[in-house]
Amino acid sequence: MDEIKGFTTITNKNRTQNLSLEFIDFFPTATVILNNNLVVTQENKSFEPLTGFSESLVGKSIIELFAEEKSEKLIDLIKKSFTNSIAYSAEIRIKVSDNRLLDVITIFRSFNDSVTNKKFCVLAFLDFTFQKMKEEVIRDNEARFKNMANTAPVMIWISDVEGLFSFVNRVWLEYSGGELGGQLGMNWLNNVHPEDVQKLLSSYQNALRLQDSFSVEFRFMDKDGKYEWMLIKGKPRFSTENMYMGFIGSCINIQEQKEIEDKISKINEELIQTISTRDKFFSIISHDLRSPLGGLMGILDVLNSSYENLDETEKKEIISDAALVSKTTYTLMENLLEWSRIKNGTISYYPEMLKIHQSIDNIASLYGQNLKKKEILFTNNTDPLQLAYADKSMTETILRNLVSNAIKFTNQGGSIQVFSEVKDKMLILGVRDSGVGIEQGSVPKLFRVDVSFSTKGTAKESGTGLGLIICKELAEKQGGEIWVESKKNEGSTFYFSVPLEK
Repeated sequence: MDEIKGFTTITNKNRTQNLSLEFIDFFPTATVILNNNLVVTQENKSFEPLTGFSESLVGKSIIELFAEEKSEKLIDLIKKSFTNSIAYSAEIRIKVSDNRLLDVITIFRSFNDSVTNKKFCVLAFLDFTFQKMKEEVIRDNEARFKNMANTAPVMIWISDVEGLFSFVNRVWLEYSGGELGGQLGMNWLNNVHPEDVQKLLSSYQNALRLQDSFSVEFRFMDKDGKYEWMLIKGKPRFSTENMYMGFIGSCINIQEQKEIEDKISKINEELIQTISTRDKFFSIISHDLRSPLGGLMGILDVLNSSYENLDETEKKEIISDAALVSKTTYTLMENLLEWSRIKNGTISYYPEMLKIHQSIDNIASLYGQNLKKKEILFTNNTDPLQLAYADKSMTETILRNLVSNAIKFTNQGGSIQVFSEVKDKMLILGVRDSGVGIEQGSVPKLFRVDVSFSTKGTAKESGTGLGLIICKELAEKQGGEIWVESKKNEGSTFYFSVPLEK
């Protein structure tokens, strides 16, 4: 049992009272001493300023000071403290001057007088009216805020100092389709797209660490299980005493904005492609078409001005050169017209059950002189019975370009073979040559219209690079694709696919 040694060591009544008053006057709070009948025996100097009473409470029951019904519980605790000497605290409302009521916290504990061996209770009052008013204002403000937040048209959230969500508004709950508890803490992350969780968490945790604003785009799942793009923003919140209290933020649906951005991006890509196509077209007309026509004009001028002075052999050579240039120019013009029709959407697509083997034989006959001139062995290894659901004109245009290129880049005495295989309801056709091959760094350029790529053949044959671009677009037009495997000095194999059936 606790004792205060020397508290009443002087037996003179007045002296003892003065010493006791002097002791409790050291307390910075309003303090009284009660006997076991709960009568005030002493009060300190801070008691009058708290209550505003000019008349002392000494000799009166402390019960007269209490203003609430729940004071009965407090009285029971005070009586209880006389038996166990345990310190208690309680919130209570007391009567003060001018019939006012004051909210206080009372702290009390009983002690034993070592001289008289009687118990007494020291009871202190702490005025927390202002603090309580502040708490009520804060609660009122929070209620007002939550009411406003629940009527706002955007998703609003609040987190505590550790970043755990402590509030989400009605719009958030309606969008996610969840209960309030299912979105608090970090449970709301369950609605975030798995691919976006790490990025979002990294930005959020960094903002919490720095107590700084943040903004992140991420995908969030709605009540129907569909993900939509959101923009979450947050900023730290502080009390009037500048104490960090957590974050407050919003979450705005930007799905429509994202879709518009994607459309703009696609339009920009198409515009870039269109400009590249136009530039490629003009480049071919201004250079590749102009050069052979200029050469043809030169050959014909020589033939016209010097015809009488030329022998038969020279005449045949000039005419042969003129015929070759004319044929090259004509092929180029056909490619340009074909490409133009593709770009303008005027090319017709008429798929049929096509005999691929026969088409390849026809193309081999078309290039018979070229193959014979370079002594190239051409082999058609496709199944004579194989059919494909393809447009005859488009498919043969692709084959013509690939076979022509294979001849162009195959050395004297080389070989070319065309083969096929069936895979995933598609017929894959391959044109393999034993030619010069392609450097790996150049392979990605072959089918791009925005990159000018053309090389001379083994017999110095010229080209525009337009043929493979046409092949790509015609293959895709039929629902297939085109690709290449090649190694420098080891030849190339160009593949393209067409549907097997309708």
